Amino acid sequence: MAFSLGLAATPHKNVVLENTLPSEALLHPEVKALTKKYRLSLWKIALVFSLLNFTMFFVHYESILMTLFWLLLLIPMGACYGTELFYIRQMAQLKVDKGWLLPVTPVLVDTKLTLTKNKKMLHFGYLIPALLLSLVLTFIMLNSQNDGAVILSLSLVVGWLIAFACWYGVKRLPVAAPTNVEKLNRQYNDLTKHDWSVVAVGTAYAILFALALPFFASQLSGIWAQVTIWFLLIVVVGFSLFTVWYLIRLRKKQDALLNQVTDYRYQGEDQYWRFGVYINPSDHRLMLPDRIGLNMTMNLGRPIGKVIMGAIGLLVVGVLFATLIPVYMMDFNKEPFSAELKNEELILKAPFATTSEIKLDDIAQVALVNKLKKPVERTNGYGGENYSTGYYMVANKKATLYLDNRVQPFLKITTKKRDYYFTFKEEEKTKQLYQDLTQQLP
Repeated sequence: MAFSLGLAATPHKNVVLENTLPSEALLHPEVKALTKKYRLSLWKIALVFSLLNFTMFFVHYESILMTLFWLLLLIPMGACYGTELFYIRQMAQLKVDKGWLLPVTPVLVDTKLTLTKNKKMLHFGYLIPALLLSLVLTFIMLNSQNDGAVILSLSLVVGWLIAFACWYGVKRLPVAAPTNVEKLNRQYNDLTKHDWSVVAVGTAYAILFALALPFFASQLSGIWAQVTIWFLLIVVVGFSLFTVWYLIRLRKKQDALLNQVTDYRYQGEDQYWRFGVYINPSDHRLMLPDRIGLNMTMNLGRPIGKVIMGAIGLLVVGVLFATLIPVYMMDFNKEPFSAELKNEELILKAPFATTSEIKLDDIAQVALVNKLKKPVERTNGYGGENYSTGYYMVANKKATLYLDNRVQPFLKITTKKRDYYFTFKEEEKTKQLYQDLTQQLP
């Protein structure tokens, strides 16, 4: 985070900290001093919160651990954003104090370039194989015995739609005319469109690959499953680093083109970026490149932009509560797991986990076990140090878990299609449930 936000202090298209400066001011001592202080502030925040992360090793309650996780994720993000806003204003004030105000030039319309603006970008056909593979894999997943198949399938479809939206956003980008030289403007536009379309198309295949590997890994066992997961992690990290490198390379190429001229066309954009995000109700664009050159950003001046950003905020809040409430209930509820024998059925429940209704006639065997047979793989549920709930694969068989991992023995309920593992917080209550079941089973 400190590295990516720190790029705002490196001149790009004469923009430093969301303020456009004349070329002769980019190396001014006061500009360099201010950008240095900005980067240093970001790295101080990163260091402090990185050290605070070690406090999680001393927490024994999973609810407190999850709370710390969210706090140590969201607070530094807010602190870094606040720091960026502060230094944007500092740079704007320095710009005024030094009289570095640039004349606003009229919009340059190049009709020839507009007609061929997408000539160099990858066409839609590059996305079709990813779509077909996603549909085939979705069909395979939905016909498998994997409990997480529905979520993985939806993720595949949503992932492809996100990649398509990025590609379409790049296609819709208007012609950029940062200079008065037609040839340079064409090269700048072609370079930007091509590289951003490569990232969009690559994202479609990366998402497909990242979701396919866990699914196929769930069909494997032993060392091959572990090798597949490690390979997935390496690929995901590698793709992320490659994307950052690729976009930084694009940024350098753009700067090399702009350095061939002395005058940069300034169109008064600074006023729309004063909060670090783009807010321009008069601009019809929804998506546009940010000023750092490493991302696409959203125009929050448009109503749809506000709606999408609000929906993302609500989603984050929803995920936050969906992860915190269950673990708080399991940590501080005297008995979060429940088992009830009713109408020839055993009903098992846990906070925010699926409820299992098991007919006694379907139970082949009940037993008390001290641990789960390996391999154990979570397919759709919660898996922490103290608690395991939801859908798993245990010893290559479907299983539903309602476990406090600290309390043994576990009650294992075997049926033809699925096993169930259950425990109360008190060992004696688990043993009593075992006795009750053995008495009622034929």
